[in-house]
Amino acid sequence: MGFLIFRDEVIKVLRRALDALSIDYRIDILLEEPPKPEYGDLSTPIALRLAKVMGGKPIAIANEIMENISGERYISDVQVAPPGYINFFADKKLLYTTTLDGLVNKLDRFLDINVGGGAKIRIEHTSVNPNKAIHIGHARNMVLGDSLAKIMDFLGYEVEVLNYIDDTGVQMADLIIGFKYLGFSLDSGDIPFDQYCGDIVYVTANEKIESSGELQDIRRRVLREIEGGESNISIFARELADKVLRHQLNTAKRLGVTYDYLIWESDIVGSDMHRKGFELVKGSPLIDNPDKGRYKDCWVVRVERIPEFRGESDEVLVRSDGTMTYLGKDIIFAMWKLGLFKYPLVIKKYIDNDGKVIWSSSPTGDKRLIFDECLLSINVIGVEQRRPQEILRRVLASIYGDEILNRYIHYAYESVVLSKNTAEKYLGLEVPRRIQRMSGRRGIYINTDPFLDMLSREAYKIAKNNNPDLDEDTLRNISESLAITALRYNLLNSDRDKLVVFDVDKMLDVKGESGTYIMYSYARASGVMRKIDKYSVRELYLDGMDPVEDRFLMELSRFRLRLVDVARDLEVKRLTRYIYNLSLIFNEFYEKCPIIKADSSEVRNRRILLTKAYMSVMEVLSGLLGFKLVGRM
Repeated sequence: MGFLIFRDEVIKVLRRALDALSIDYRIDILLEEPPKPEYGDLSTPIALRLAKVMGGKPIAIANEIMENISGERYISDVQVAPPGYINFFADKKLLYTTTLDGLVNKLDRFLDINVGGGAKIRIEHTSVNPNKAIHIGHARNMVLGDSLAKIMDFLGYEVEVLNYIDDTGVQMADLIIGFKYLGFSLDSGDIPFDQYCGDIVYVTANEKIESSGELQDIRRRVLREIEGGESNISIFARELADKVLRHQLNTAKRLGVTYDYLIWESDIVGSDMHRKGFELVKGSPLIDNPDKGRYKDCWVVRVERIPEFRGESDEVLVRSDGTMTYLGKDIIFAMWKLGLFKYPLVIKKYIDNDGKVIWSSSPTGDKRLIFDECLLSINVIGVEQRRPQEILRRVLASIYGDEILNRYIHYAYESVVLSKNTAEKYLGLEVPRRIQRMSGRRGIYINTDPFLDMLSREAYKIAKNNNPDLDEDTLRNISESLAITALRYNLLNSDRDKLVVFDVDKMLDVKGESGTYIMYSYARASGVMRKIDKYSVRELYLDGMDPVEDRFLMELSRFRLRLVDVARDLEVKRLTRYIYNLSLIFNEFYEKCPIIKADSSEVRNRRILLTKAYMSVMEVLSGLLGFKLVGRM
């Protein structure tokens, strides 16, 4: 059904034609969506690429290929265009009829897109230190990982989601010093405990520690005690981290984010995982244990042995005192996530999140977690970790072979910055530049929950003004849905390698490229459908369509294709761009094409079907992207 089948048929006939001509088609069959309808619905430059390999004129090769193309159901015409493009035209009646039938009458069947075939994928995301609240920078990590997990699960993969809890690091030590040595109360009063810890206790403690040699000595001692695992300090650290984590999980739940496993670093440190795992790491030809020089008695990665890093300094995995660095720990954890290192980690039920059990590693428990091998292990972590993540991948490849490079994925993303307007208007900062980078140590950031509260309040005013007859619960639901959708859209709709400039006012703009616009468009469609009592795909009338109806139907037909494309390149932004472009076309359609007051019953029925199909697509995609749609705004 839809454009996906049309594309598959185009690939099929091209391969068949290349076979008939005895042309090796191992060269990728690249398909493009032409900018103008006269160039077809799909086009391929394969003749131009073959001409470079085989010689000859591209136009002649294209004509030879076209002459060997036999028809398929969804292909109505094939044409060659200079300098050698082959353009394919879809049978629009078949394409549009099956699309509308699938989206309106046979949605479950239409949505059965089993690309994954049950293959297992593990995604680690969030992994925020449990000493603070989740701010909007962390939220980008969360919603990227969460949306990717939802999409891949929808496409037939078996997805497991992990959240790594680093409860043994310097930030936890600083928090403990704040409570144990600087006199901060454990009672946070009216301030949520995670915000109290991060915004007040940690920021103050870190500032004092950095300027005091005595406190730095205490920090080192506290770190040793945390890793020791049996002292009062280590017990206190776990209790603090647990309390903060539960607040973080409430923020995640509010954003529609959930996990399968919470893996605590203290549990790994307290187990034998690192010792046993490092025995496998030692087998890498990139690993060395020098007996002299700068790295005497350390275990290091000889980075110069990796062509991409030739001339760069080595990376220590285990220090001379036997303690392991972050990179050393990460390599072992990556092996475990991939299912290459079979270590049983003790786990127990942590919380029941509306019927979904989240499991947690634990010092005690009656269940053991051993991961089997997975197709992909995806680590959602910032672009600043590119070097250590690539070194990690190369170490794994040196042990298990280069195919690991395709299975362990650093899902990198750039950070979130504040616009000058937002920093000054909502944080009261003086910002000399166009953007303001966030810093936890300097206290420059926006926590997610207070920001959602603020957005909710602003949205409530709009909803109340537009719908004075609605009850209080409905208004609250609209405002909360708007807050969540505005935030998630803003964080998902940028290229991962680009900064997200966080601007509150733009997020609330109903006319701009925003989650608010997406919700507004759906509410418009809902308003139409509330007035409709009947419609029928069997009576679909396609003659005399307005050009915007044609574009709208063609874009709706691409729905399944856009989903499958995400499975290929893992780019969530494909769907945010699609849902926005589809909404742009819907609103143009809404403005130009009367629906209820159409010129005839046949045209009315077609436009109702278009509106209904649009709502179906919006509901499915919003579920995958974590958007919260409402029928009125």
